[in-house]
Amino acid sequence: MDYQNEAAKTVEKMTSYRAENSDEWKTAKKHKDVTVFVRPSKEFGGSQYKVEGIVNAPPETVFEYVDPKPGDSKRMKWDKNVKNIEAIEELGDDMRIIRVVTSSALMGVISSRDFIDVVKTVKNDDFISTNAVSIEHPKGAVDSKYVRGWNYPSCLTCMRIPGEPNKTRMVNFLQPDLSGMLPRSIVESAMPGSQVEFFENLRNCLKEDGKLTAPHD
Repeated sequence: MDYQNEAAKTVEKMTSYRAENSDEWKTAKKHKDVTVFVRPSKEFGGSQYKVEGIVNAPPETVFEYVDPKPGDSKRMKWDKNVKNIEAIEELGDDMRIIRVVTSSALMGVISSRDFIDVVKTVKNDDFISTNAVSIEHPKGAVDSKYVRGWNYPSCLTCMRIPGEPNKTRMVNFLQPDLSGMLPRSIVESAMPGSQVEFFENLRNCLKEDGKLTAPHD
């Protein structure tokens, strides 16, 4: 598989998603300044989610905490949905292939999943983002302990706010297929709350580490 091409196509899709002005998005959940939108995915039979919120810390700092890096990753300090991030192959300074193992959810109703993703980092004057899509890889054999999931093109984006260098506008897109025998209704009922929790846990960790530039309401 041409991993470079898969990553490039994912970055291109994320660019188009951020630029579009679509009335397909419906509000799934709003909590304080975090809003979760949902619409039917164009990639598979499930849903695509867009999550927007403000974090009172510079984009470089926020990205350091959300970047799914293997090993000594700050993401592992706070993201309760992630059980492990394992390096499979390094493809350069801005690209890698990883296995992400998720924690079980809903008191075990949703069991642990693993995803084999190619991840590319993009940094420019407007944002820093991590862009991911699931791929097949010879070192990514299915592990019987987990259900193999599949991430369709997704990203975590730390947008710069003009005139506000100590604030970050996060705009995230995700469309995971959790596979297995789960009713889609269970996944879709759990996802919005999970994304709000993502922001809450990120902010709490930044606060504990003294990285927030101002308190959140």
